[in-house]
Amino acid sequence: MRAVHTSRMLAGMTRLTVSVPDALAEQIKLAAGDNVSAWMAEAARDKMLSEECKALAAWEKTNRDDGWNAERWGE
Repeated sequence: MRAVHTSRMLAGMTRLTVSVPDALAEQIKLAAGDNVSAWMAEAARDKMLSEECKALAAWEKTNRDDGWNAERWGE
């Protein structure tokens, strides 16, 4: 069986080109196994979720409603 290579992407997918240091590229390849794209997509989602959680925590810290907390939790 012969492998067929195509440049078409799946619907809803965008090709991105990123540059990383050589040593990091090797580490990514080792960690990702045979699917670097899926691994990188998961890493990007994790990073974005982490940043969103940090922003939410900061917002909650500055917009804290102690009255609501006392009412809800009996504090």
